[in-house]
Amino acid sequence: MSRRRPNPRKANGWRRSQLIARHRAMGRDCQLCFKPIDYTLDSGPWRFVVDEITPVALGGDPLSWANTEPAHAWCNRVKGTHTRAWAIQRIAQLLGTGTPAADNTIPTFDTSEW
Repeated sequence: MSRRRPNPRKANGWRRSQLIARHRAMGRDCQLCFKPIDYTLDSGPWRFVVDEITPVALGGDPLSWANTEPAHAWCNRVKGTHTRAWAIQRIAQLLGTGTPAADNTIPTFDTSEW
């Protein structure tokens, strides 16, 4: 039986909640596709999530303001444990624009790449 490591994002729930609330209050655009985020959405691919610039899997601090930014859930999933620069380029490619997202429509593509 494998033993799972605890999620560092939940190690200090109060601090993470404060970080999320601070990002939400600022109301910034997604830092991966550069399109507006609808902060009222509770579910769906275009809802607000906090992305770690340096992924936790690569040693990034999930509780650091300097290491976090707002993103759409879909954009954050595409990024995964890749670099921010890679994710911006890949998201533009998946959206078929060659540049950051032109609209908030959900693209169709093969998710087996994830």
